Amino acid sequence: MNSEQPFALLITWTCYGTWLPGDPRGHVSDTLQPGGSRLPKRNTPGTPYATGDEYTLLEAQQRQKWPMVHLTRDQAQAVVERMVEAAEERHWRILRAAVMCHHVHVVVTDCPDDGPAVRRVLKGTTQARLSERAAAPCRWWTKKGSDRYLHTEEAIENAVRYVARQKGILAEVVDMQVV
Repeated sequence: MNSEQPFALLITWTCYGTWLPGDPRGHVSDTLQPGGSRLPKRNTPGTPYATGDEYTLLEAQQRQKWPMVHLTRDQAQAVVERMVEAAEERHWRILRAAVMCHHVHVVVTDCPDDGPAVRRVLKGTTQARLSERAAAPCRWWTKKGSDRYLHTEEAIENAVRYVARQKGILAEVVDMQVV
């Protein structure tokens, strides 16, 4: 990374089954059309979420292979602890993270400029920790997520504030400290 230019990622992902494509709260996934065609997802900063779509939601519910996951406070604590460990192992820095019962937000810096790769590490290591603690395999996270690239101090500060203001935080990280 070029240390002269500010850089961080705002990474978001959801717990399995809790925010499906077509959700009435809005979604950024593809919208399914009767007959099998798709309207592509819209996940660009400033672009509004796609509105809920009953057909897409029903299709997504029918495709679920695991039960819906709502994290407990203890599970959320395990998630933030493992995220910090994974960041320390790689010399990344988590500026702010919040784990709610149905989704996770992380602002991370000093990491590769590759949102999907950083997200895979965070999701993969926490997936393994949760399954280890449950003593059984489980699908904890949805397949994908959102990666927002932040290239200004203002954008990074706004992302940190956004994560800090989440409702229903079960566990969090503030500048690499689990709180």
